[in-house]
Amino acid sequence: MAAQDFAGRRVEAIVGAFTAGQARARDIVEGVLDRCARAAPFNPIATLDAAGVRAAADALDARRQSGGATGALAAVPVSAKDLIATRGLRTAFASRTMQDNVPTADASAIGQWRAADALLFAKTTTPEFGHKVLTDSPLHGVTRNPWNPDHTSGGSSGGAAVAVALGLGPIAMTTDGAGSGRIPAACCGVYGLKATLGRVPHEVPADQFGQLTYLGVMARHPSDLGAGLAAMSRGHAEDPWTLAIGRDAFAWPAAAAADPIAGKRVTVIRRMTGGYLHPDSEARLDEALAFLDSRGARIHELDGSTVDWKLDTARLILRANQVTRFGDLLRTRRNDLDPSFVRTIEEGADVDIATLRQALLDRTLAFRAVQRLFADADYLLTPTVATPAPPATQDQFAPLVIEGKPIGDLRSAWYAYTIPFNMTGHPAISIPFGHSAAGLPIGIHLVAPWFAEADLIALAEACDAHTGASARWPAGFAPAA
Repeated sequence: MAAQDFAGRRVEAIVGAFTAGQARARDIVEGVLDRCARAAPFNPIATLDAAGVRAAADALDARRQSGGATGALAAVPVSAKDLIATRGLRTAFASRTMQDNVPTADASAIGQWRAADALLFAKTTTPEFGHKVLTDSPLHGVTRNPWNPDHTSGGSSGGAAVAVALGLGPIAMTTDGAGSGRIPAACCGVYGLKATLGRVPHEVPADQFGQLTYLGVMARHPSDLGAGLAAMSRGHAEDPWTLAIGRDAFAWPAAAAADPIAGKRVTVIRRMTGGYLHPDSEARLDEALAFLDSRGARIHELDGSTVDWKLDTARLILRANQVTRFGDLLRTRRNDLDPSFVRTIEEGADVDIATLRQALLDRTLAFRAVQRLFADADYLLTPTVATPAPPATQDQFAPLVIEGKPIGDLRSAWYAYTIPFNMTGHPAISIPFGHSAAGLPIGIHLVAPWFAEADLIALAEACDAHTGASARWPAGFAPAA
């Protein structure tokens, strides 16, 4: 079967070529599988389902040839993070303790993508149970940055970011618990969206009302974020947050709207807590501000240290949930677990009831603090992370070192910018905006009021037209002209 390399093509173009009979689903899939083989040194794939996706593609081709209807993602190759349940396809959570786990049902969002005729070809790498913002695990090894393999891909959706950056399908499904979809997007030079709480069903977690983790979408082209989100956003009866906003899916393409930049009030927060910001990251932030200013945005800078972001609140809630979920594993399979995961769970064991109760109250305070910022802003703009991607050997618990100088732990010194908005529910996006002097991608991070995903995507499209980020490729992976 001949392969066709559709890397770099937008979702709309792939669907159009397939439905018009200009390309077979099987040929599109073969092109992606070829790329998967080439991408192996960067290690983005946890489980490849070559046989399954070929069979699905052949069935879709047969349906089109017989005149049957096809869905909004027809023939689009997609991947999903190894934390998301996929029927009949191993979901190992990057853990030796789950390496034989094959779910009997899809997560709702995966089922929706399949119903839209997307072709799921792989599960992407993550740290064990998604516990950190670097992507390595004893089960799958180290996932490396596509722009420089000596550096991390970020995490915990690192495999998804590498896959999208290298053209392994136009969209990938992610999870985001404290920035896990946006951080690797920034490290790898792609677009990563965390939607509003309840926009995408995430019915699996036991604590539905205390949700901090979101299913998200990553893409090379901003418009593909909209296509992916629209196809995964119908509500689910067991996710109360989706019930709260109704059952209508996110609409894409969005109705014609006002300019996403002109006249918009942008509050800029350079340093969330007054800490370190890499000179290259600050320079790219300044370039983004100059672009927004040239397009008529009304820009205001805010000293981030004047806001109580309750950064430790998210950690306490996550750790308490993790020790409840994984405490038995720690007792029975400790030697099979990643040592950094063991340490993470042990942190949760130290959270007492009074501390947890205060953290739950503080989550409301964090929400109110962010809501007050939106009284005078249409967007909040920050770096996505404080520096370009750290080394691939970075330890989760070791200080981040820049030019020989420790600048603090990863949570407070590197990715403080993304954490608050998992607590508050606001939609947020990482937008690639240039590279460092060493050639590593740098992202800017925008946050909007609840349900304003379409505005964030439209703004990202305007940025992409300015930067050309979607047309930039790591060495050796640009599609043939």
